[in-house]
Amino acid sequence: MAQTTAAMVIDPEVYADMAQARFLGAVRVAGSPAVLEDASLEGVPGSTITFPKWNTIGEMDNLTETVAMVPVAMGTDEATATIKEVGKSVEITDKSRLVSLGDPVDEAARQFGVMAARKVDADLITQAQADETAQGGSTPLAVTASAGQTTFTYARFLDGVKLFGDEWEPSDFAGLFINSAQVVEAFNEDKFISADKLGSAGLPVARGQIGAIMGVPLYVTDRVAAKKLLFLKNNSLGLLYKRRPLVETDRDILARATVVASTIHYAVKRLDDRAVGVVTLAAS
Repeated sequence: MAQTTAAMVIDPEVYADMAQARFLGAVRVAGSPAVLEDASLEGVPGSTITFPKWNTIGEMDNLTETVAMVPVAMGTDEATATIKEVGKSVEITDKSRLVSLGDPVDEAARQFGVMAARKVDADLITQAQADETAQGGSTPLAVTASAGQTTFTYARFLDGVKLFGDEWEPSDFAGLFINSAQVVEAFNEDKFISADKLGSAGLPVARGQIGAIMGVPLYVTDRVAAKKLLFLKNNSLGLLYKRRPLVETDRDILARATVVASTIHYAVKRLDDRAVGVVTLAAS
């Protein structure tokens, strides 16, 4: 009598857990303190998310004895973002599972997770640098290096420091994110401390961190364009999930195959224009 074995069955819940694990293992920006994550809107109707951003209340007032202070109102600028859906699907034949070296379902889960993480990271990085003046918003802090300043050096790092003025405090920063094209340049910089030395000193080293410069963690991701140095403060970006990775399957009995699809619904937004700094190296 023919039997259906566990190897022939795809459990969507197990598959979703596998994809989510790979997702968490592959993120760089999304998994860092730069991003404020929120899943409170899961299951709530609507296609647009509102991100409230607190306005500053201004400098302290000079007071005169016996004269009452005048309260000021605290306000917010509301920025909106549209929920986006991303996903991917594969079709796995029964024969491929029976004759392949390795399990194609496991491989699909791995790739789903990695590709989803890269997509969310890329959207966060794009949003961090977005010019939103046309939508009534603003731009991040930015500077372009002078001609001939084509490589990542300590001087270019200081260009980023100067963007933040007296609001510069290394502990406020989630990290500096660079393209792999600048990795060798970073390692050749005397001020750079590699991750292995940080670990031996008992300092924490986050996933994907290659080292630090002046107390700021340094990460590598090719979702940041070459010749760009992206400074991100803690909670400078928002990532709101409408629905975390969902996996669904559909069986084609005539083709003897199973279609597996994975989707994510989310929105991203820059929460603080002055918490993001972009240094662009010179082209030549």
